[in-house]
Amino acid sequence: MIVDTLDHLLENEAAYGDKIQRGLQFLKNTDFTGQAAGRHNVDEEMFYFINEYETKEAADCFWEAHRVNLDLHYILEGTERIGYSAIERLDVRDEYSAEKDAVFFTGVVESAVAASPGDLVICYPQDGHMTGIEAKQKEAVRKVVLKIKI
Repeated sequence: MIVDTLDHLLENEAAYGDKIQRGLQFLKNTDFTGQAAGRHNVDEEMFYFINEYETKEAADCFWEAHRVNLDLHYILEGTERIGYSAIERLDVRDEYSAEKDAVFFTGVVESAVAASPGDLVICYPQDGHMTGIEAKQKEAVRKVVLKIKI
């Protein structure tokens, strides 16, 4: 998992592979204002979701990881905490679904980062992540989750 601001990641984009560099540039150059919530296709290797929700307690959230796509969580509005755990430390709740490109887990949140507007969290296949956790209080979050085929 990588956590930073989009601006900082763009300053050091040569440190990342071509696909992540392309994703960073896409996030930088796209105006998401007014785009409807839901799935939006970019090309054969990238698509994204505009997600809008209210944060909640960790007990009401879920762990997940993906095998086919990297997740780039780019916060547009609000603040959420995103839990992290290596998938080896979590217990499988639902086996991998190729249709959803997701495996779901149970486990305790031992590590989490607060993500605010401009922040970007990159999740790799080995990164169990739990999104939507309230930071200091419940609040509305609007974000882009860019999916990059690996």
